[in-house]
Amino acid sequence: MFKRTIIASAVLLATSTAWAASTGNQAEVTQAQFSSGNLAYIQQVEESTANKAAIYQQGSDNLASTEQRNTGASTADIKQAGGQNEGEVLQQGVTNKSTATIDTSGELNKASITQQYYNGEATARVSQLGDGNDARIKQDDGDRANSVIEQQADGNSAQINNYWSDYASATITQSGEGGHIADVDQRESDGAVASVAQEGGNNTALVAQRTSNFGYGANEGTSAVVKQSGNDNTAEVTQLGLANVATVEQSGTAGSVTAQQSGATAGQGNNLLAKQAGSGETALLTQTGSRNQIDSEQRGSEDLLTITQNGNDNIAKAKQSGTGETAVVTQLGNGNQTDTNQQGVGNTAQVTQNGNNNQAVVDQLTSSVDGSVTIDQLGSDNYANAVQQAGRGNTIDIDQNGTGNQVASARDGEGKGAWTWGSNNELTVAQKGADNWAYADASHSDSVVSVTQDGKLNNAKVESYLGSENTLTVSQFGEKHVANVYVNGGMGGGNNEVDVAQTDSLNTANVTVYGSDNMAYVYQGSGSN
Repeated sequence: MFKRTIIASAVLLATSTAWAASTGNQAEVTQAQFSSGNLAYIQQVEESTANKAAIYQQGSDNLASTEQRNTGASTADIKQAGGQNEGEVLQQGVTNKSTATIDTSGELNKASITQQYYNGEATARVSQLGDGNDARIKQDDGDRANSVIEQQADGNSAQINNYWSDYASATITQSGEGGHIADVDQRESDGAVASVAQEGGNNTALVAQRTSNFGYGANEGTSAVVKQSGNDNTAEVTQLGLANVATVEQSGTAGSVTAQQSGATAGQGNNLLAKQAGSGETALLTQTGSRNQIDSEQRGSEDLLTITQNGNDNIAKAKQSGTGETAVVTQLGNGNQTDTNQQGVGNTAQVTQNGNNNQAVVDQLTSSVDGSVTIDQLGSDNYANAVQQAGRGNTIDIDQNGTGNQVASARDGEGKGAWTWGSNNELTVAQKGADNWAYADASHSDSVVSVTQDGKLNNAKVESYLGSENTLTVSQFGEKHVANVYVNGGMGGGNNEVDVAQTDSLNTANVTVYGSDNMAYVYQGSGSN
């Protein structure tokens, strides 16, 4: 037998059989001092306003529940310290501007707040410190509703659900070395804001904002922010419709980011930034419509980044440093642009652009080894630039199709467009169409440069500096092409080979070779050599 102390259990209603309106009621339950097996329940109902309910429990097998129905501008407060804690607040009906708070400290905590139906500007807060935490907040039909869950360490799990609550704000904070999982779901909540921050531990954060409107034409600036620091990170952000913004930052260890942004109207802007620092990272980022932009950074080893953009003013940037990285960027349609930066060993970058004002720049920085760059552009005003600096065993492959395409240092510039510096590198450029420009350079030894142009009025410039055993090939099919090839073996350099083939009429070839034991071959005429 244990001593049970229930100081008060209050149900505040009118005395008539049909419950009448009541206002300004106050109920307080305190269970403390040698408490054991506690249970407290407060109920305030029926067209009431400015009611207050408070439950205070200290120690042992706590259970607290408060129910307020049709009670606008009311307050429910539950405090529990120690024991098997469980707290529940239900505010239902016309409960606009109501506030619900659950504050729990220690042991097997669970907390649940539900604010439902006509809950404009309602506030829900759960604060739990230590042990088996679980917290849930649900807000339905509550424009400008505010929900906050704060849990310190141990077995944390948190969930916030804002439904049909325009301009709702959701915040989850779970801290050091807990087993965090956080779930924020905001459906049909225009302009809703979500933020999850989790410090070190077994982090997982899932945020979904899918606003199909339901009638409030909000000038929304939808946003989802997830920050996780340390350990087994996973973050998944899904935003569908209207002016999405998403920011994900994860630092350390096994991170993974999956973010999806879809068709936007109103403010028209997708925007996404994801950063990871650690090892074993993966980021899959997808954007579909309107003013898309992705900016992502990964620092670690065995990273993988995939960016897919579909339509309108797409920009994608990616930065990776480490070992074994992979970046795949696919852009289809409208004002596409890519800027990919990699530094390390075994990096792979692949850029595919389909239509309109495409631009692709890939830079594999100092000491890139066994790197690979593939750029495939089809249609419209393509421009490509790829650089591999001071490495070896690297490959660049650029394929362009159309008119006025450029492989150069800058759009409408004439600097080096495809450039490798080091040994055993391979550089290939293929252009099909008219009035194309390619400038390719391989410096040092045992490298291969190949430029192929099919069409007319194309221009190729190929160079090799300070090395031996390099092979440079220019193949131009059609008329009115220009090929300029320059080789300077430098001190002790030689055994370089130049091969230029031009078919059809009115072509020009200029070949200059410095060094020893070099070979130059130029073929001009119809057919093949």
